[in-house]
Amino acid sequence: MDVFQAFKEEKEKSYKVDTFYTPSKPVSSPSNLRGRNAEIQKILGALTTPGRHCMIYGDRGIGKSSLALSTLEGGREHKILPEIVFQYRCIKNTSFKDIIEKAAIFIDEAYRHNKVETTKKYGARARFLDIFSLEGSREEKITLEKEELTANKAASVLHHLDSVLLVDEFDVVKDEVKHELAEFVKQLSDAGSPFKVLIVGIGSDGAALIAGHQSVIRCMHEIKLPRVEDKFLAEIIENGEAGLGLQFEPQIKKSIIEISSGFPYFTHLLCKESAEEAIRNSVVKIDRTIFERALIVAVKNTEGQLKRCYDLAVTSSRTDMYPKILLSAAKFNNEQFSVKSWIEQIAEDHNLYLTYGSMNNYTGKLIKADRGEILQLVRRGVYKITDPRMPSYILMCHNAVP
Repeated sequence: MDVFQAFKEEKEKSYKVDTFYTPSKPVSSPSNLRGRNAEIQKILGALTTPGRHCMIYGDRGIGKSSLALSTLEGGREHKILPEIVFQYRCIKNTSFKDIIEKAAIFIDEAYRHNKVETTKKYGARARFLDIFSLEGSREEKITLEKEELTANKAASVLHHLDSVLLVDEFDVVKDEVKHELAEFVKQLSDAGSPFKVLIVGIGSDGAALIAGHQSVIRCMHEIKLPRVEDKFLAEIIENGEAGLGLQFEPQIKKSIIEISSGFPYFTHLLCKESAEEAIRNSVVKIDRTIFERALIVAVKNTEGQLKRCYDLAVTSSRTDMYPKILLSAAKFNNEQFSVKSWIEQIAEDHNLYLTYGSMNNYTGKLIKADRGEILQLVRRGVYKITDPRMPSYILMCHNAVP
């Protein structure tokens, strides 16, 4: 059997795994989302209230995009939200025009293709003809296509359209783009427009996502997404068990939940690799042997930034202490911890008794860029792990060691 045929047969066996465990893409089906009912209700409430829009923020890997996509899909399916949804995922050089362009093109194409059929299909919800009903307005639309599409012009063109614009990874764009989108939202809100905006991005507070644009705060409902409770991570595991005909041993479920630390990304990753390892070995029970093999693959397949930072932190030709002290730091689950508490945790974990002087030597390196900036100095004698997902990765690496 050649390598292509072998790959094809293995992929066909594991194809179904990707419908239940999806670490590489957001969950888009409401039936696969777990533990977010309260947040879904808040989003639906905001997007169905005149003049209100919505923002979801929180840590990376916490499930923000999954929540947004699943809510929009469920809202459309149950006819709570508009049928028309535009999606845009930002990159660093994204402009305001890039974000709004799909909606503007949709308006233009609908008009040019057949304005009568378009109006009949969408009825009073879209009212495309109203946009172009004034004398000379068609010439104005042509002008808009040639000029920069500003917040004011975009709002004037789109304010009749009953739809939702999802703007994902908004944290990466420049402040000037954040200001312009905030102004666009304000214009829509002031006009009582049915056109809604749902912003998603990484952040510790909502103000950072809109660059402190105060005038938009009153019309933007902010949702800070917390970590997922353990019982809902268990539901992710069990949903896949039922769908795939597999069985995770109770202790393996417990290990997956502990490693995940409230991040569904790691639950999906560990379950996916475990399920595929079980399928490769033609077994239905995922025991410690299967799980340990899956862990090795999961460490390799974890998001690159986490892996790079950890590798920079632990690489040393003179000592093997860095993996040990970082494992103890991970036990604080990304909470702030004092050097005193850290030393005590190291002693408990490894039977090693370090001095304050030796700890200062390690911490001095771990806060530097050439060591991945894996630690952050909060105040004198108090640290935290910079990336909140890193403790899960550290625990995964530790458990993957034979």
